[in-house]
Amino acid sequence: MINKTKTRAKTRAKTRAKTRAKTRTKTKALKAQNSFIIIECWNDKLNYLKTEKLGYYLKKLDMVEDSSIRNNDLNMLKKLHKPLINNCKNQLLLHKLNRLSSIKYVNFIWQTAVENVLDKRMYKLNCYLTNIIAVEKLKCVTNKGLLFKNISKLEPNIAKKHLADTFVINNYSKYDFANGKYYILRPVESFAGKDILYVSSRMELNNAIKFYNTNKNNKGMVYGSNVIASHYIINPLLFRGYKFHLRMYLIISYIDKIFNSFFMEEGDILTADKPYNTNKPFLKAVHDTHQTSSNDDYFFPQDLKPFLVEHNIKLDDLISQMRDIMKCVSRIIKEDSNAYLYKNQENGFYVSGIDFMIDDTGKVILIEVNEKPGFGYNKPINDIKWSSQFFTFINEVILEPTFKYKDQLIARKHNTYLDI
Repeated sequence: MINKTKTRAKTRAKTRAKTRAKTRTKTKALKAQNSFIIIECWNDKLNYLKTEKLGYYLKKLDMVEDSSIRNNDLNMLKKLHKPLINNCKNQLLLHKLNRLSSIKYVNFIWQTAVENVLDKRMYKLNCYLTNIIAVEKLKCVTNKGLLFKNISKLEPNIAKKHLADTFVINNYSKYDFANGKYYILRPVESFAGKDILYVSSRMELNNAIKFYNTNKNNKGMVYGSNVIASHYIINPLLFRGYKFHLRMYLIISYIDKIFNSFFMEEGDILTADKPYNTNKPFLKAVHDTHQTSSNDDYFFPQDLKPFLVEHNIKLDDLISQMRDIMKCVSRIIKEDSNAYLYKNQENGFYVSGIDFMIDDTGKVILIEVNEKPGFGYNKPINDIKWSSQFFTFINEVILEPTFKYKDQLIARKHNTYLDI
């Protein structure tokens, strides 16, 4: 009798253990179905975009973070004795060492905004939503030559008013040096102002062509004729005596087969290193504008308002011009024939950095649509403030319409929506 009792007790214990195991498995599966992954650059000096606010909003939407990639990345880098700075540039190489066999599906993935490229570890991982749009879909606007061509075709008036006359570097008949015009030469496969040149004579142009025929881009390929020339804006609006451009942000989404686009009306003022002048030859320190050359963090529109008043330029008019240009850019993306998504994506969105100039008459000129959005300030406190503002915006136009309301038409009620 005692043996039978012990046997029944053991049987009940095994049954309870199996039940608990099944419950844990179901709970784990449930969490996996409602989980999110954040992949970012782990070096504090490079990780300008702070994702704490993003995690906060995702958890408010009842999602659970899967931190296995985060932990594995850090552990792997320690084992390899590599400094964390390598993770940003070599993150895509970690897929060989960091396998995701235990993860099959995730609701949301935020990949580092350094690259609009699907992390190789995600190739076999099904995802409902991620901040990636297929690269081929975006080339119609991120390629500088195609951007000018497509806007000129779709909206000739926009091109005439808001684009500098642009053509391929070796189209010699387009240059008008006799009337003292300057041209800026920009490699198509380049970013952050690398290898931009200025020419004002046939001799300078020939020297520039020799340079591009013998130098390579960041992909290791010779520039050659893959360079565009644009008529240089000689009368820019100045910020404290410095030439500047605005870095603004366009967000496009393709969710539940609905295309939306949103234009953030706040951005950054990025200045040159030296005060503006038109002395010859043109110096990069005077004419190139970047975050790294700005002596402080400046914000649009608040920091620019005094200079707009001085030139009798209305802020509302600037915003209106930018929105018209971005509507055109959004239409080009929407009408492009390439697929929006990679095979393992169900939905996607993309954040692009937009560069604008303003001339001293208040005309907005589109410089480029950046393939890599770029984030970061001189002061760490501003990285934190901007990140909070940025992810609040992402929550309002992407996360809540998708995961809370399950209705992309609700996102169109946001005041940043571009009705195209």
